Amino acid sequence: MKAFDDIYAYLPQDSKERLEALFSRYRFTESQKLEIVKDEADLVQWKEGSYTSKAPYSEIDSRLDGRKGDAYIKGMRKYMSRLRSEETDYSSFFPAPQPRRKHGIREVDKDIVLGRCPCPVDGEKTRCCNLRTLDAVEQCAFSCSYCSVQAFYSEDEIHTIGNLKEKLLSLELSPDVWHIGTGQASDSLLLGDDYGTLSALSAFAQKLPDVVIELKSKSARNVFDREYPRNMFFSWSLNAPTIIEKEEHLTATLEERLEDAERARDKGAIIGFHIHPMVYFKGWDEEYPKIAEEIESRFSPEDLYTISIGTLTFTKAVMKKLRQMGRESRVLEMELTEAAGKYSYPLEIKRKMFSTVYNAFSASFQSGVFFYLCMEDPSLWLPVLGREYSRDKEFEEDMKRHYLAKLGRKP
Repeated sequence: MKAFDDIYAYLPQDSKERLEALFSRYRFTESQKLEIVKDEADLVQWKEGSYTSKAPYSEIDSRLDGRKGDAYIKGMRKYMSRLRSEETDYSSFFPAPQPRRKHGIREVDKDIVLGRCPCPVDGEKTRCCNLRTLDAVEQCAFSCSYCSVQAFYSEDEIHTIGNLKEKLLSLELSPDVWHIGTGQASDSLLLGDDYGTLSALSAFAQKLPDVVIELKSKSARNVFDREYPRNMFFSWSLNAPTIIEKEEHLTATLEERLEDAERARDKGAIIGFHIHPMVYFKGWDEEYPKIAEEIESRFSPEDLYTISIGTLTFTKAVMKKLRQMGRESRVLEMELTEAAGKYSYPLEIKRKMFSTVYNAFSASFQSGVFFYLCMEDPSLWLPVLGREYSRDKEFEEDMKRHYLAKLGRKP
């Protein structure tokens, strides 16, 4: 079975030996074997004890009903469910240090094609803002354990677009394009302006003053020794210090990201933040509200376009890739619930987390900054933010009004 083989091949040798002994001891169906190997891969990554070493074998062996394999599966599911349903404990989790990866950087000649936000569109299962995406750089040198970029690009080479400025300036946009993001395929500030990316985007923004060009980052490249067009929107993804330390390897610290945002603001840029992806871990209810306090202590509502809130969301392809990579991480130590074709936390956990963060902001920030939920179920909007939209177009139009008002322009 290919799905089994793809994961099994990447397991450490001691795990393989335990599984071979287990499969010789009890009878399992092919689907049960796949479930077992997935759980083993997860436990290896989480640095939690393997259930193959914890199972009550004497109790299982004493069964006379011929269902020993089923009994093992039942106990394993109970063990995994307990780990997934509790707040993830990082206090005893110390992942191996991630060395700074060396990437070759190659200029490629390819056309500029605008993509779209990865929100699902069928049935409007999430509220989508109709963000268009522009991949000026492909692949990232950071090593966030939950990142989907690593599932789609070669890990040893970063691509920049040749003649980017000329291609952008000749790009014809449809009338409905007003918000373009550059952070889908890489960190937007990863290379700074070393390859002319920021200069090209600046020229593009100057040509299209009513289009918001968003650069999203977890870095602190300090590229704000100059001014940029006002519609060039710099945003930072912020996370709890525990998650930055344990899961967002090689990225800037929370303090460094906030300092970089201050430099951007001081040069006249309107900025924004994405408190995303939130992780349900022991201490989340202390660390995430402190991010709100830090933002309010450094910035005013007038400084910000937006603050978005969201959490971990995985596709099956990304989960498979994470298991194959075998990197020590606890991001998948969570209760995986189907969410618009992907997998995420149950709605009640999201509601609790998002409300805690939003309510940590003062009334002046709640009214003066455009808050939104990123790629989340529409049912969460009203209980969390106190407002909701009946369809995506209403959300998009409201966001556009707010953004253009910050620029002093009419939608």
